[in-house]
Amino acid sequence: MSAFATLGAFVAQLQRAEVVPRPDGEEWAAMIARISVAGKIAVIDEEIYWYFLEVLPPKYANGPLFAFAEGAEPFKLFWKKGLRYFVRSLTWDETTVFCRLADISLPC
Repeated sequence: MSAFATLGAFVAQLQRAEVVPRPDGEEWAAMIARISVAGKIAVIDEEIYWYFLEVLPPKYANGPLFAFAEGAEPFKLFWKKGLRYFVRSLTWDETTVFCRLADISLPC
């Protein structure tokens, strides 16, 4: 992971992973569990995207991409592509690389 020279290249790599679809009628607790699996991309809806964007200030934001964390935890990376919304939970190692490339502080 440390071989990435730019944040864009790193994010592009993170966006290439298994995509977990959003089940119909998914309850909140099940959605939180589904989007909390590191290494997989979860499809979400626009409402969930905006909830996480607005509930706390993002740790990082650039266009439709933002990083969310409640405190000292790995980031959840959210983005919009076309009319679809996605999230990927990062590991601590991925969060560390992301912060270094974005030139921001680690969450503490």
